[in-house]
Amino acid sequence: MNRSIRVVLADDEPVILRGLKKLIAWESLGLEIVGEASDGIELKALIDSAAPDLIISDISMPGFSGIDIIRGIHESGRSIKVVFISAYQEFTYARQALQYGALDYLIKPVNTGQLEQAAGKAAALIRQESEEERNKEMLKSYERKNVTGTIEELLEQLTDGNKGAAAALARIGNTSITRYATVCAVETDEYSSGSSRWEEHERKLVEFALSNIIKETVESGGGYVFRKGERLCILLQHEQPDMPQELMEDLHQKVNSYLKLQVTIGVGRPAGGIEEADESYRSALKALKAKYFSGLNRVIADDSGAQAAYDLSSTAGLAEVQLALLEALKMLEKEECMLRAGELLAAVARISAGSPAQAVTHLYNTVVQLEQELAEYSADAAAQHGPSPLLLEQFTAAPTYAALGTAFCTAVQQLFGQLAGRLSGKEMPQLLQVKAYVEEHYAENITLESMAAMLYMNPYYFSSFFKKHTGQNFKHYLTEVRMNHARRLLLQSSLMIYEIAEQVGYNNARHFSDMFKKKFGKLPQEYKQSWKP
Repeated sequence: MNRSIRVVLADDEPVILRGLKKLIAWESLGLEIVGEASDGIELKALIDSAAPDLIISDISMPGFSGIDIIRGIHESGRSIKVVFISAYQEFTYARQALQYGALDYLIKPVNTGQLEQAAGKAAALIRQESEEERNKEMLKSYERKNVTGTIEELLEQLTDGNKGAAAALARIGNTSITRYATVCAVETDEYSSGSSRWEEHERKLVEFALSNIIKETVESGGGYVFRKGERLCILLQHEQPDMPQELMEDLHQKVNSYLKLQVTIGVGRPAGGIEEADESYRSALKALKAKYFSGLNRVIADDSGAQAAYDLSSTAGLAEVQLALLEALKMLEKEECMLRAGELLAAVARISAGSPAQAVTHLYNTVVQLEQELAEYSADAAAQHGPSPLLLEQFTAAPTYAALGTAFCTAVQQLFGQLAGRLSGKEMPQLLQVKAYVEEHYAENITLESMAAMLYMNPYYFSSFFKKHTGQNFKHYLTEVRMNHARRLLLQSSLMIYEIAEQVGYNNARHFSDMFKKKFGKLPQEYKQSWKP
């Protein structure tokens, strides 16, 4: 429904003012009288305070004449319509009035028909211009939306590697020449893993609010926001290389504070110009992937260019930590187990080359190997069937490396508990005493008889005792300890084969090499070569 047209009446004769108000039915024409002035000064003040659409005024008044008033309206660019009335027909007045855009010039006494016709004509013109103005605004709005849509499409194409999109953006006038162009990608942590706590309508509201706060933060600085698949992306053109990181830290703080929302923002490496924005976009995606290891709800810059290449030799260190963990489990040293588990997690993080899949594989394989080794070590080996199939699923579903590490440590604790449960009563300290002695003196001449004497047992009873609790005979256990230490020395030192043999209790290097191959499937030198990159 159209609003009423606002009218101000002006005349220095009160009788004329009262007559104008009563002469026609203003309301029926959609007109509303919002003010009356008795001179030019009052009329000028009313123009500012009452914001009229139409003025019907005597042309000759004290203070300011009607010509002064309409000249001021004309110079200010306001779209107020004016109808003048006068007690006499003055050609000069009429000509000036029409020159400044007066709609009509009525001679007193004004009758109902004249006033009604002039007011109706003014009302029709005001409504027509108002409708045209609305149409113009709607057209501008559509144009803005179309331009915005076009810009977003071009930005998508640009980050896909379409170099021509840069020229198209420049033609629209929405890019500038800067030293750097950087793309940042925003990902909401609450549902990025696929298990959203948001209903669909809530998710849309969250994305709408997030989009608004991103636009408010970056567009004032010449940034552009666009959607790329499920993510919101930002193109920044800047002169200072640190600007994107600083701006994204500010954005992250606002999102956390105002929306109470956890998001990860990947900051790509700055490109040399907008034409290379696709490289920065790919870099931003790499930064987002790093959140698995870095943790959620933070700003992560891509530093892959500064990272060392994946070195296969580092897996040798992993094998050593795995061995240390196995030994800690066998010795039933809980604190040592957790310490070694932490070292192993750190080693896996280093060698996984930023790949969650590699991290899961390394840790799952570690659990499998521990199960196998402990199954051979335990008298209850038949009860062991390897890790639960659900363990791999649990490892894979972990949203971050920290969560994966927690699941891995839980698995290690379960192995510890299973092993501890198989040893009971006073026999456990005796078994641990034997293992501790072997671990410390493996390079010496240890025999079944000497170990039995240490526990005040006869050799036959000791042999039975040891196999009952470990699932293996003592000689096999001693060889295994020596071979594991030999492998460590082989991979971590430059000792000769015969020197390693002596350090782990073998006087004959050939016999040592045969035992090593039986344990690990390769002769010592072959085994060492296989770990080199």
